[in-house]
Amino acid sequence: MQCPCFSDRQSTKLTSDVLAFHNKRSDEALHTSIHLSTQRLLYSLPSYLRILPEEDCCEFLFYCYDTIDHYIDSYRAGNLSYLGYIAQVVRKRSRYFVTLRRSKKAKEQVILDCEHAQQVETESMCVGEKAEYLCHYNRPLFTQINLVSEESMPHHFQTLVDNPTKSEYPSITLNPIQRALKEKLGNKVNRKRFIIMLAISPHLMNQHLLIEIACILEVDLKLLDEYLSTAEQTLDAKKKTKELLEQTSRRHFRRLMEIQASLQATTDQMERKRLEGLQAWTEKAFASKIQKIRELEFHLSHSQISTLLSIPKGTVASSMHYVKIMLQECLDES
Repeated sequence: MQCPCFSDRQSTKLTSDVLAFHNKRSDEALHTSIHLSTQRLLYSLPSYLRILPEEDCCEFLFYCYDTIDHYIDSYRAGNLSYLGYIAQVVRKRSRYFVTLRRSKKAKEQVILDCEHAQQVETESMCVGEKAEYLCHYNRPLFTQINLVSEESMPHHFQTLVDNPTKSEYPSITLNPIQRALKEKLGNKVNRKRFIIMLAISPHLMNQHLLIEIACILEVDLKLLDEYLSTAEQTLDAKKKTKELLEQTSRRHFRRLMEIQASLQATTDQMERKRLEGLQAWTEKAFASKIQKIRELEFHLSHSQISTLLSIPKGTVASSMHYVKIMLQECLDES
């Protein structure tokens, strides 16, 4: 078996070193060399064998780190080289590793659900301050936000598309661009595409443009707010993902600080090499988490919108394409 970090010659030498160490266990230098090579294998093989994604390899190494000496001692000469033996170990241990992570996530989810249930119960027992939305003429439009279930979202979506009522939408003065957009939304196809687009980043529309959009669409302001607020709830999963990534990155950062402090304190060259190897792997894991945080787009994906509104994913993609063209036309006309 070949590995990107080991040539055939290196693999053969590693196998002979392990067998030699079995006969001379007092050789600390040989043990350290084998230990470091095993660490490299445990880090690189899961990704090379397509068992785990590369960003999980560092965590897998830490999972197996305490049992490396057991792997070295339990290897026996035979048809498999030491590299092939570690590959078998990786295949077996990765299954336990994945199962353990799933179990941990399931437990965390149960805890989160319990905390959420307790929070809801506490809020229901307390008198909370209700938010008020005021339009430009300072008249209260409504005093509380009513979320609807995700199962009701397709009906809400269709209600906004059909525009059944024009009696309760706010009347404000629109600028030329908004008037041009309102004229184009008289076409039901354009209207449907625009309402799909609103759900992509509902938090932005709901915070800054709620009254203007309700006036342009000529829909009940409260109905539009319920639609956008419910869509915004589905962003909670991405918020939690970002929080988990931030927690993991902070753990990696603290680990880096600990390793650097140990490097400054140690005078043992073998220990220094081990710490430098751990430092390199931790830096790579830390950089991976930071990159994920930066790439995390805080809006709903086309697949999420498709599921939420019970429409084909292709409809969402084409709607976004044509809405961009429509908005560009409105900007050009003005």
